[in-house]
Amino acid sequence: MSLQNRIGLLRLRAKQYRDNRDGTAAIEFGLLAIPFFMLIFGIIELAIILFINSTLNHAVSEAGRQIRVGNFQACSGGTSAEKFKDMICSEMSGLGNCDQRVRVDVKTATSFAGITLPAESDPADASETIGNGTVDSTSGGDPVVARAIYYYPLALPAALTRLETTSGTGVRKLVATTAFRNEPFSTPGTCPS
Repeated sequence: MSLQNRIGLLRLRAKQYRDNRDGTAAIEFGLLAIPFFMLIFGIIELAIILFINSTLNHAVSEAGRQIRVGNFQACSGGTSAEKFKDMICSEMSGLGNCDQRVRVDVKTATSFAGITLPAESDPADASETIGNGTVDSTSGGDPVVARAIYYYPLALPAALTRLETTSGTGVRKLVATTAFRNEPFSTPGTCPS
């Protein structure tokens, strides 16, 4: 076979390969599948975080209301961080391990300017159990700031979603805070169940 015939045969085969479109959809899907699924699961994770954050805000507002009207102070251990955390967790029932993932702080002073919340702690990793925090004793007319921090362990690797709060922990810190002045109650009300 001459050189010209070989070159012609190579051109013909190259044209056949160039015109062949079999399997292009599979190759394109293979190239785009990983970023596509990362995007979809990232959106789902973000939606879960926003839902839990909204629920946490509602729970802190409802639990803070019990302090504001004097009902929380009527509970045995009316300054118990555990009892306040239980009130928040009952409003967030079904959303993860609230007992081990929430820290609460309730602080009061003579004025709002004098209230200082403790520093937010960062867990070493997603498996660390979080402490209860502190709850100050309050009475009628006191300014109060209540805060709950939910340490949400991310389902996806943080390198994919960039949603973790502290690098290397795999945890997103969700914070809900409410500030109010207690009603001018003289005696505590009834402990909420």
